[in-house]
Amino acid sequence: MRRLLPLAAAAALVVLVFLLPQPSDVRLAALQCHSLLEAPAPLPGDVEGEEVPTLGERVLDGAAVTKNEDGTARLVLYGAGLTAPGKGEVDLAIAGDVRRSIVRGLRSAAGDGVSLEVVGEEAPTTEPGGASFRVEYEGDELRLVYWIDGAPQDAITVAEPFAPASRFSLLPPLIAIALAVLFRKPLPALFAGVVAGAFLLRSQAGFNPALALPLGTRDVFTDFLWPEVVDPARYMIILFVVFMLAMVGVITHNGGVRGLMDAISRLASSAKRTQFATYLMGLVVFFDDYANTILVGSTMRPISDRWRVSREKLAYIIDSTAAPVAGLAVFSTWIAFEVSTFSAQLPAAGLTAGDGYAVFLQTLPYRFYCILTLVFVGMVAFTGRDFGPMRRAETRARVEGRLVRAGGQPLIGEDAVDLEPAPSVTPRALYALAPVLTFILVTLFEIAHAGGAFEMTAGEFFSLEGATKVLYDGSGSQPLMVASFAGLVLAMAFSLRAGLPGVDVLRAAWKVLAAMGIAILILYHAWMIGAVCGELGTAPYLTALVGDSLDPLFLPAILFVLAGLVAFATGSSWSTMSILLPLVVVLAYQLGTTTELAESAVLSGRLLMVMSIGAVLEGAIFGDHCSPISVTTVMSSIAAASDHIDHVRTQAPYAIVTMTVAMIVGYLPCALLGLSPFLGLLLGVGVLAALVFLKGRRPD
Repeated sequence: MRRLLPLAAAAALVVLVFLLPQPSDVRLAALQCHSLLEAPAPLPGDVEGEEVPTLGERVLDGAAVTKNEDGTARLVLYGAGLTAPGKGEVDLAIAGDVRRSIVRGLRSAAGDGVSLEVVGEEAPTTEPGGASFRVEYEGDELRLVYWIDGAPQDAITVAEPFAPASRFSLLPPLIAIALAVLFRKPLPALFAGVVAGAFLLRSQAGFNPALALPLGTRDVFTDFLWPEVVDPARYMIILFVVFMLAMVGVITHNGGVRGLMDAISRLASSAKRTQFATYLMGLVVFFDDYANTILVGSTMRPISDRWRVSREKLAYIIDSTAAPVAGLAVFSTWIAFEVSTFSAQLPAAGLTAGDGYAVFLQTLPYRFYCILTLVFVGMVAFTGRDFGPMRRAETRARVEGRLVRAGGQPLIGEDAVDLEPAPSVTPRALYALAPVLTFILVTLFEIAHAGGAFEMTAGEFFSLEGATKVLYDGSGSQPLMVASFAGLVLAMAFSLRAGLPGVDVLRAAWKVLAAMGIAILILYHAWMIGAVCGELGTAPYLTALVGDSLDPLFLPAILFVLAGLVAFATGSSWSTMSILLPLVVVLAYQLGTTTELAESAVLSGRLLMVMSIGAVLEGAIFGDHCSPISVTTVMSSIAAASDHIDHVRTQAPYAIVTMTVAMIVGYLPCALLGLSPFLGLLLGVGVLAALVFLKGRRPD
C-alpha cells in the first residue's frame, strides 16, 4: 500500500498535465520573445569568418546604451509591441509583457555583475534616441525587429522557428521527479526527464517520433551536457565541492575533525544538542547558501554520526537553514540579486529604483515561509521531536543504529565518511578550525576584491547599498572555488606538519573524491533539466496559465503558490525570482490601488506590492526545498552523505507544513483581513509549536 500511494500520485500528476488549459499563443510569444536576443544578428559590414554578435550584443553596443559615471550601463527603451496574424498590433498588456521580456533578456545578455539601468522599462519614455522593438508572431516563426528611434531604416531583424510553450513543457521535470520518488534512483530519473525534454524539442521542430527519440537522445549529450561541462561557472562549482570535501577528508585523517569533536563535545553531547549546534552553525554562515550547505554539513556530519542522527535529519537541517538565512540576511550574496529583480520597476509605483533596498526591508515581515522555517528547524532540533517520515528515519538511526535506510544510496560513499584519524597523530581542533576559517575569510576577501570594495571609500562601503553591491558583484562560483582550494592547501600543510607522509594525505583526499562520482553526475543532470525547462518554456507557461486570473486580495497567496510551482518544476529559486518579480511590481501596485488595504489608493497599491514581492521570494525558496532537481537540495544530500530521494521525502512534508501555516496565518489574513504581519508570525510560531509538541515524538 505504501508503494501504491506514490505511484498513484505520480500517475495523477502526469495525467493532470493533459488536462491543463493552454494559454494564448500571443501571450506566450510575448513572454518568450527574449530568447531571440540570443540569436546571431548578421550585418552587411561583418567580416567573413568572424563570430557574428547576437542581437542582444548589438543592442548593448548600440546608440541607445550609454555609460553612467559609476560605470553602469544605461539603456533608453522607447517602443515595444507585438503583431500577430489577423490581429495587427496587440493590446498594451501584451506590449508590457514584451517590454519586460526584452529587458530581462538584455540584462541576461549584459552578464552577471553588470548593472543595466533601463529608462522606460514600464512605459515608453519621451527621451529621444531610444531602442524600439517589435515582435512579429506568425504561427511557426517569431521575428524580433530592433531599431533606434528616428532611424527605422537601419532596423535589424532576427527570426527563429517558434513553438509556444505548452502544457507538455511540464512533463520533463514531472517525469524526473515522479521516477525519482517511485524508484529512488535520482540519476536515471533525471536522465529520463532530460531525454523526454529533448524528445519534445525535436518533435516541436517537426521530426516524427521515430527520429525525434534518437536525435533527442543525442542532443542530451551535445546540446545539454557539453555546454554545462564547459561552462566556467559550472565547473567552478564542481571544483568548490571537490576541494571542500577533499579538505574534510584531509582534516579527518590528520586528527582535526576528532579534535574539533572533542572541543565541542560539551555543546554537542547528545543527538539533540548536536542537531541544535548544526542549526546554530547554519545561522552563523549566512553570507552564501552554497558555502553554508557544504561547510556546515561536511563539518557536522562526523559528530552527528557519532550520536546517531539520521543522515536525512542532518540534510534537512542544513538545507532548510541555508537558503532561508541567506535570503533574509541583509548582508548576503542573495540580497542584491533579490533587489535587482524588482527595483527597476519601482518607478511605476511612484518610487525610485534606488528605493529597492528600502522595499526589501519592508518585505521582511512578510517573509513568512523563511522566518517560520528557521523557527521550525530550531524547534525540532531543540526538542528532538519529529513526525511523519522524518520520525521514522530518526527512530531507525537512534534505535537500530542505521544512519541510512537499508538499500539507501548516499551521494557520498561510506568509504569516504568512515575515515579515521591516522594512528600516529594527536587530535588537534586547530587542524580543522584553521582551514575552515581560511575558507570563510578567503571567500569574503575574494568577494570584496571582485566586487570592487577596495576601490570604494569607507562611507560607500559601509552603507547598505554599497555593501550589498559588493556582495552581488563579487558573488559567484570563483570566490568559493579559490577559498576552498586555500583551505585544502592549509589542511595538507597541517597534515605534513603532523608528520603524515604526503602520499597518505593525498590518499585521504582521493578516498573522498573517488566516492562522489554519482553526486557530480546528479549535479550536472540537475543543471541539464533546468536548461531543458528553459528551452521548452516551462516557467512562461506556468506564468501565463495563472497570471490571467488574479484577484487583488488573493494575489500574494496565488503568487506564493505560483512561485513554488515554478521553482519546483525548474529546480531554481533564483530563476523563479528573475522570471516572476519583474511582472509582479506593476501588476500588484495597479491591483492594490483598487483595494482598501491602506488609507489611500497609493498606499494600498504599495502595500499589496510589498506583500507580493515577499510572496514570490518565499514561494521560490519553498519550491526549491521540495524539488529533487534543485542544486541546493542535491548539495545538501552530498554534504550530509544522505540518500538524495530520502532527503527529499523527509524534508518535503516539513516544508509543506510550514508553507501551509505561512499561507493560513500569513498571506491570506494579511491581505483579506488586514492582519498585522507580526501578529501573523506570532500565530505561525504558536501553530508550529503546537504541531511539534502534540504530533511530534522523540525517536528514543
